[in-house]
Amino acid sequence: MKKAFKSLMGITQTRIGIVFALFVPLLFVLVWMTGYHDATQRIDQLRVAVVNLDGEAGRPAAERIAASAPFQTETVESEALAHARMDAGRYAMVAVIPPGFEEDVRTGRGKLVYTINQGTSEVAAAMMEGAAERLSEGLSQAVSGAETAGTSAVGAEIVKTHEQSNFAVTMLPMILGFIPYIAMMTMNIQFNISSQILKRGHGKWNIFWSRQILLALVALGAPLPVIGLARLFAEPAASFGSMWLLLVCVFLASICVTQMSFALLGSAAPLFNVALVPLQLMTAGNIVPSSMLAPFYRHFGSFLPAPNGIQGFMRLIYNGEGAGTFMLHLLLIAAVTWGITLLRTGLQKPAVSPAAGATAAAAAAH
Repeated sequence: MKKAFKSLMGITQTRIGIVFALFVPLLFVLVWMTGYHDATQRIDQLRVAVVNLDGEAGRPAAERIAASAPFQTETVESEALAHARMDAGRYAMVAVIPPGFEEDVRTGRGKLVYTINQGTSEVAAAMMEGAAERLSEGLSQAVSGAETAGTSAVGAEIVKTHEQSNFAVTMLPMILGFIPYIAMMTMNIQFNISSQILKRGHGKWNIFWSRQILLALVALGAPLPVIGLARLFAEPAASFGSMWLLLVCVFLASICVTQMSFALLGSAAPLFNVALVPLQLMTAGNIVPSSMLAPFYRHFGSFLPAPNGIQGFMRLIYNGEGAGTFMLHLLLIAAVTWGITLLRTGLQKPAVSPAAGATAAAAAAH
């Protein structure tokens, strides 16, 4: 047994496996504990639209909301525009001061209408609901004659948009946006082994372009059954074609990122690819908005496949539109990383086949 154990430890793959066993959990702890640290205390990073439909009479109330709100507020003239921007991810909530608000306050019937998008970060939606109640209570206390017959002069009407009764639907953005990265990471590990085997009898460019053709076929074909199966269990707001197109972009970006790591790092590439997993999950924004993360991590998501995929599918599944920006990001990620892979492949010296090596050795001997 001692000899077998020593032989086992002498194999490179065994040592790499031990590194993974330590590296992966340590990395998750390091990234998530530093990135999520005090995240719920950063509500001031969220933005809320305030729409005043009560004209000059409602201006004092709008000013009080802006002064007392724990988050950033922006005044928007149109309620429809504010809702459209909220669906696009710009605002976490829309607060509306309805017509006749000041008159209603005097009679103890004032009401502010808050709209919260449930198709966004779970933490942000919960925080906005609590903040809406507190804002109304604070405004009620600040208004002259705040209490009428023991009832608050200002109440809160909370409207939740894109609310899903089927929990499986809420998981779909994560499944479609993130799991392709894991699948392509695993696939490229196997493809890299295949490429190493083919080096014995084929040139590097023949191997490279053959691999690219196969990867392109996977990126175009694999999303078809995935989207088809997903739609059997859920009814997203977007069409099959829109969801397929976004998933193709997710596959392409995931393929190109994981392939680039092998071109640059060789056998250490799996460590790099795994290192991106906790970072992508944390910056995806479906649990905690990226703006509430520690400042160092806030913008990483824009340069990674899964966060763009998850946010894009949240728009498509809940709203039916609004994923164009994320598709563009994914295509840019794919183009840049694929270009790096192409350049690195071009700089690599072609492998010497065994036959060629033997011939060269014989010539040197003579």
